[in-house]
Amino acid sequence: MAHRAHRHRLEGPCHFSLMSLSVGRRLMLVLLPLALLWLAVSWAAGWWG
Repeated sequence: MAHRAHRHRLEGPCHFSLMSLSVGRRLMLVLLPLALLWLAVSWAAGWWG
């Protein structure tokens, strides 16, 4: 009997969980928290005037 394949997406190896997301979603997951952090820091530092 052949190796029983476990269920995962066909795009790539199952251990790349982020690879199952689209590129746009991955970018948003990284950039959105960074942008919010930068906005909070810049506002707290008084850079907005």
